[in-house]
Amino acid sequence: MFRPDSNRDRTDYSGILMPPDGYRLDRAVGTTYSLDMEALTAVAICLGLSEETDSKLMQNPIGMLNALQKVSDKIVLFCEAGQIKVPTKPTALSILLEKMVVEVALPKDKQLGRYPSFHPKTWVLAYVNADGDKKYRFVVMSRNLTFDRSWDISFAMDSSKNVRQKKKTEAICDFLDYLVTNVHNTSNNAGKKRNLIRGLCADIKDVSFSLDSKIFGENFEVLPLGIGKNAYRMQEDILFCKERGNANSTFNELVVMSPFLSESVIADFNLTDRALSDCKRTLVTRRSELGKLKASDVDNFTIYALKDEIIDGEEEISDELADKKKQDIHAKIYLRRKYSDVDLYLVSMNASYSAINKNVEMMLWLGTKNMYLNGDKFLDDIFCGPAGDVKNPFEEVTVADAVLETESDNRNRLEQKIKELCRVKRQAVIQEDNENAGKYKIDVEFSGIESDSRVTVSPFNSKQEQTLSEHIEFSELEILQLSEFYEITARSGDDTIRRIIMIPTSGFPDDRESAAVNSVVKDRASFVEYIAFVLGDDYVASMLEGKQMGESGFFVNSSDAMPALYEKMLKTSVEEPERIKDIGYVLKMVTDKDIIPDEFRELYETFCNTLKIRR
Repeated sequence: MFRPDSNRDRTDYSGILMPPDGYRLDRAVGTTYSLDMEALTAVAICLGLSEETDSKLMQNPIGMLNALQKVSDKIVLFCEAGQIKVPTKPTALSILLEKMVVEVALPKDKQLGRYPSFHPKTWVLAYVNADGDKKYRFVVMSRNLTFDRSWDISFAMDSSKNVRQKKKTEAICDFLDYLVTNVHNTSNNAGKKRNLIRGLCADIKDVSFSLDSKIFGENFEVLPLGIGKNAYRMQEDILFCKERGNANSTFNELVVMSPFLSESVIADFNLTDRALSDCKRTLVTRRSELGKLKASDVDNFTIYALKDEIIDGEEEISDELADKKKQDIHAKIYLRRKYSDVDLYLVSMNASYSAINKNVEMMLWLGTKNMYLNGDKFLDDIFCGPAGDVKNPFEEVTVADAVLETESDNRNRLEQKIKELCRVKRQAVIQEDNENAGKYKIDVEFSGIESDSRVTVSPFNSKQEQTLSEHIEFSELEILQLSEFYEITARSGDDTIRRIIMIPTSGFPDDRESAAVNSVVKDRASFVEYIAFVLGDDYVASMLEGKQMGESGFFVNSSDAMPALYEKMLKTSVEEPERIKDIGYVLKMVTDKDIIPDEFRELYETFCNTLKIRR
């Protein structure tokens, strides 16, 4: 179940989200702490085209366009404000991601004196087939929507008509209801996003999800933390019960796997009076976290961390100049056994005070018996056999083995600055730049802030940079540099942090999305490639390419091309009618007759009228 060396136990992001055979995405709501926009594009390819997230289509603008066009109105993704990575290769298609993304900025906690984190990693997905039958999937994981290579844990379960346990779905609906409250009126297409989430919530309220597991049966509970009145109070769970004399406080086995720790949490797990006979306690964490602990905090624990050679990673075969990519554990797993009863907790909550008491998190509880799973069996899995075996990727350590990776005070202050900026009321207005024909200007306002030379603001995909102040103006911008995404760069000393934040922006030109599409479908050849891609036919591709390249006009002699194309479109309309709508989308967005001639538009109109396809 947990073996890192087993193909059966390992999975990837695309395998978790991929629609079932014969189904396509109907709608989806996801959450993540940090976000890589290129990873979100990969998810769009997975959900829109049923391709792997590392597919070669990530390098194909035609494939990316088709995927984003299919799903950009079907996905809402929430992330922690200020945790969107600046893309390494921004493209015009990145603006299509605006429709999906919602930033969450939680208010400062007065007790903590800092901002709690929006930290769940979840997906709720609906799929539909040609007959209108729907299936649903609930996914929880420790992996952010990034290309990080750390070791994570994921869990997914599908809807089932063979069980009746829709009450267990209520917690998922509570979580979706909470997400709706975080779609503010200033968000792009706020009404559509709320309706999508509410519609998904209405769909699943009478749905039962099933583990279909021999180990756990149907013993599970969904545990959303930090979502208000319907939140699960994790601090009151038996896992954290430490009251002397309370039967729930004791255990025979405890395994804690967490990349980040609070001393108080581990010290409470370490209390001597929580141990039953022959009690075994194991902590699996990062070496960098050991410095937070005293020896007396863990004197009842055996501690493990990944070996250095695993953390250092391997060189990327595809790029001989690439640096080694480091990796470490990022999974959050808690296993507690008392006598024959075993409680397993997954997936986003670190063993830290903030995670347990303040953050928004998503956890899952699974119940089973000692004969199926316990601490020894779990450790045997993640160690790939006995603890002392050479194949074990972990090694036993002590607090003296701590590797100090303290962030500079400068960097912490910069992180705090970005968090504060994400909570400032802000807006931007786009206008035509009258002094530069065909260009635009943006007026940005950050209400009530003082100028800060350490922080600069840039429009997305632009080299223009202005010092942060209450009022900022950018001019001479191209239409494809107009976006709700803005790059923030914070500098202090030797430290620099670059992030994308979203600023509610009005005044977008009506043809902005069309301009993004035209940047991909920019000539006759790319149009032919798009049609062939949508129809999924190599013969059509070679035929169209030969015709359009070898003759003047689109089809000077169309006697063989048009019937073959019409036949393929007819077949596609029966098997996958959604693909025909994809063609209509490009015909709407691309208006240049040199790219899409009247002959093809007439063919498409005739086709749709004949089959009564709504356009």
